[in-house]
Amino acid sequence: MVKLFRKMNGKQRKTALWVNAVICVLEVIGFYLAFKALGVSVLKYYTQLSNLLLTVGSALLIAWILRHPDKEIPRWLGLLKLIGTLSVSVTFIVVITVLSWTMPITLWDLLTQGSMLYHHTICPVLGMLSFVLWEPFAYRKKDAYTACLFTAAYAAVTIPLNILRLLNGPYPFLKVYEQPWWASVLWVVIILGGNVLLAKLWIFLNRKFARRHSIMKGDTQ
Repeated sequence: MVKLFRKMNGKQRKTALWVNAVICVLEVIGFYLAFKALGVSVLKYYTQLSNLLLTVGSALLIAWILRHPDKEIPRWLGLLKLIGTLSVSVTFIVVITVLSWTMPITLWDLLTQGSMLYHHTICPVLGMLSFVLWEPFAYRKKDAYTACLFTAAYAAVTIPLNILRLLNGPYPFLKVYEQPWWASVLWVVIILGGNVLLAKLWIFLNRKFARRHSIMKGDTQ
């Protein structure tokens, strides 16, 4: 029977360490550009908040690997990495599938201009690759729902603020007074439902690559 590979080997630890270090450096650059352009108001965007989660998760993973090189990733850190990866992947997908045709700038600009190069493209892609290839963890099926709590919390705050006219957007699908009520409901269903499906996909891929690595290393019982 093949074990579910949880503990990083030396190569995985080294690769995860360097990739997450690169993520942290690029995130700092991205946040510098974002704050320079928009100030603290940048924190109203899901994009920056999701990248902040990824940054924190990456920094903590680096600290854990350096301090506990021979131990498995603790459950709380595994969940944080899952939440961060899910969140930035939602950002990446929404940019491509929604913002690219609802915003007055091109998809190329959304992916490459200023802080968006880091927060829409490079860091999300690196985060997704690192999670799947070099960060094995024995996730449970219910973790897919836990991973969606951040997006649900963001919606629970921004939608009421839009209803009360205390916040405008910041995304087109959050502007409740610029679309029919059913469209707002549909967006909530699509985005939250998509979060669940995407979280399940990340757990599946993480598990699949962990098992494949385990088989290649002959880790059987």
